[in-house]
Amino acid sequence: MLEYNYARYSLDAYEIGKFSGPKPGEMAADFVLHTMAGKEVRLADLKGKWVVLETGSYTCPMYTNNSRPMNALKAKFPEVEFLLVYVREAHPGSRLGPHTDLTNKTELARKTQAANKETREVLIDDIAGTMHRAYGAFPNLVYVINPEGRVVYRLDWSSAKLVEAFLRNRETINTADHRQIWGTPPWIMVPICLRGGWNAVWDLAIAMPPIIWGHAKADVAHLLKRSSGKPQ
Repeated sequence: MLEYNYARYSLDAYEIGKFSGPKPGEMAADFVLHTMAGKEVRLADLKGKWVVLETGSYTCPMYTNNSRPMNALKAKFPEVEFLLVYVREAHPGSRLGPHTDLTNKTELARKTQAANKETREVLIDDIAGTMHRAYGAFPNLVYVINPEGRVVYRLDWSSAKLVEAFLRNRETINTADHRQIWGTPPWIMVPICLRGGWNAVWDLAIAMPPIIWGHAKADVAHLLKRSSGKPQ
């Protein structure tokens, strides 16, 4: 496994199909994040509210592709607290490397907020990625947490459409936590990876065949679980 703030992307960054972290039905693990102004925010501070947590970064094509529909979703559910958690850079390279300290991470969080016209509050994980690793470490995961602090829905890869469907019937825990994806359009993927550098684009291109294979295997395993009636 790569160190958390890796300098170049590889498949060792996370394991496709292996979603660790609090599962639907379990209490969400507490965390300490920071606002842009440096104020601490804990999950316990949000108790009593419905919370949707999504992770993202400046060089994450999946997050960028989802940011507009997720922000639109925030407007549809004003009673829900929608938060973006800025984590490690998904595709660093020669132009934009890994975070060096919390100041550097905060600067890039601001850049991410501006680039995607974020209307959600942006919270920043610590330099070691404590919250991110505890919640599964995928680049663009999403969790829905109920007012009691319990996980009621999560996805390894965020989807505004699926989150909206859940929020419209949110009283029932949904254990289906895998999203089948076919990739981000190249006109989004290439420019966003290029923020990290040409070598970041190259790293993704080299990794793409095994990424596709890994997702195909995860999709098949998910479908087999659904057909067998086993908890997902």
